[in-house]
Amino acid sequence: SPHGWPRLAISVYGFDFLGRDVIRGYSSLLIPLTPGRHVKWAKTYRPISGSKCQQFVNWLLGTQPEYYDSKTVTRGEGRSVTRVVSDDGMMVKVVLTVTRKNFSSFGYTTTSSSQL
Repeated sequence: SPHGWPRLAISVYGFDFLGRDVIRGYSSLLIPLTPGRHVKWAKTYRPISGSKCQQFVNWLLGTQPEYYDSKTVTRGEGRSVTRVVSDDGMMVKVVLTVTRKNFSSFGYTTTSSSQL
């Protein structure tokens, strides 16, 4: 897609050692524009604190940094100044079934596969 959309924002949450709901990772992926079934894998990452001292305090208090708006992962602006880590290697499997229903009502022209 020419403008990097449509995108799917992914937020993975889990429980920490005290049973609190904490962020495990974020990811995003482009939704395919071609009709059919698509299997995509997305590698996750999570934001980290700016200093080792702050990381220790976060660990001690059980508060992990997370994005205020989960759509941040789908945009480019502001992400370059965010420190992230993907040390756990967690991957998310996404299975999508794409259809082109009503595309013309949104101003898109579609062609059937026999015309390609």
